Amino acid sequence: MVLREISVLSFLLLLTTTCQSQEEARNVVPVAVEEALDSNEAPNQLVSTDKYLRQAYTDVFAILSEKNTCSAFYGGARAATTVLIELIRVVKRRDLPQEISLEMSGNTHQFRDVDAGVTYRLFENAVVNTRGSFYQHPIDHWQRLPHEIGSFTSGSRSARALILLHELGHMIKASNGAWLIADDGHDAWQSRQNTRRIQKVCLQDLRVLQ
Repeated sequence: MVLREISVLSFLLLLTTTCQSQEEARNVVPVAVEEALDSNEAPNQLVSTDKYLRQAYTDVFAILSEKNTCSAFYGGARAATTVLIELIRVVKRRDLPQEISLEMSGNTHQFRDVDAGVTYRLFENAVVNTRGSFYQHPIDHWQRLPHEIGSFTSGSRSARALILLHELGHMIKASNGAWLIADDGHDAWQSRQNTRRIQKVCLQDLRVLQ
């Protein structure tokens, strides 16, 4: 009888410890990112001062750090977060035409990170538009711009994360040698198609952010 009670108690203690460990595992990535942003290790000073860019970076980093369909699309957690950090290192902020959310342009340089197992490119310019869907909410239902990002309202947490994920798709090379999503710089239709593709593979994690 005593042995059985001890066994039950041990099981309950093990179950409690396991649940706590799982909860800590879910929280470790966002906390680690927040600590890095508050330190001198922040990849870009703009991320430390811009609460919207900071939140989007933290959200996307957390999503891509997990084993899920979203991170798998980008080649796995290590590959995806490595390239995300490189994007955030160079991103700037300024006014652009309102239909643009984030624009990457100029010369590109290609890199191969053997440890992360990823080939990617960096654009000369990466600019998030202060007048576009990353920051701005629509005033009313009939407002044409800023436009929605996928199925998410402009200026929402999910929309901002999807914008970063879209750009990441332009940066990472797939195993077949093509970029994960097609270039769409001057093609609004292709841009929407690319966003829909990213949303489809990351939808479950993006919905949590709403």
